[in-house]
Amino acid sequence: MAAGDGRITKQMLKCRTGEFDLESIHTLDLKEMDIGDLGCLGECTGLERLDLSRNDVTRLYALASLTNLITLNLSANRICSLEGLQALDNLESLNLAGNLLGSVGDLRCLSSLEKLTDLRLRDTIHDIANPMCMSLTYKKDVPTILPTLQVLDGERLSGKGSELFKLCNEIDQTLEDGKPRDGPVKEYPKAQPWVPKDYWTKKSKKMDGFENSSIHDAEEQLKELLGSCRVLSEQAEESVYSSLMRNTTSLENT
Repeated sequence: MAAGDGRITKQMLKCRTGEFDLESIHTLDLKEMDIGDLGCLGECTGLERLDLSRNDVTRLYALASLTNLITLNLSANRICSLEGLQALDNLESLNLAGNLLGSVGDLRCLSSLEKLTDLRLRDTIHDIANPMCMSLTYKKDVPTILPTLQVLDGERLSGKGSELFKLCNEIDQTLEDGKPRDGPVKEYPKAQPWVPKDYWTKKSKKMDGFENSSIHDAEEQLKELLGSCRVLSEQAEESVYSSLMRNTTSLENT
């Protein structure tokens, strides 16, 4: 369902969700709808999950009233300023991969978001990033501006699993600088998407209650850690293979 003239309207939102009152909408999936104007989206004040990925969005001021937002996907748009997001006090997870953010300084307006723990600026699965990711130090610079971050681009900076990431990064560097180990290169599972495929699907109240249980929270943390390990394994595989190819080429030239 396209957005027509690229503007979000009340009629479009009602048809999309089946809700009569915009305030009653809690989850909204608007990806790949050629949206360039957020229109009346700011009236959906009950929104907790919003997916606006792969559109033509440039300005975010209309999102300032969505103070209940927990998860926001803005990947693959044309955003060069994050003004408007500083009001989202409950925001925990934000995907900005594939936009036009030129420097780490563009993230300063997010520094007041104390609940923001998960930020994505680069997505290796879909091969999209921001110009700032060209800097070799951006992964070190971002946490200085956003000290509450625990996960950046799918890699843990703090909390459970962070020690594993640091160790694997050191191993990757060692493999990059040294000689490859003998034996065939082992294949590892591919990295997982930012959120599960059914994340934007409306769920029953019974399921919502289950999600709030401590058991489910622990299960989600385990899944997140396993997904992170898969990403690291793939990175290690690539480092070993690159080092092997360089050494093979060097031997052939001697």
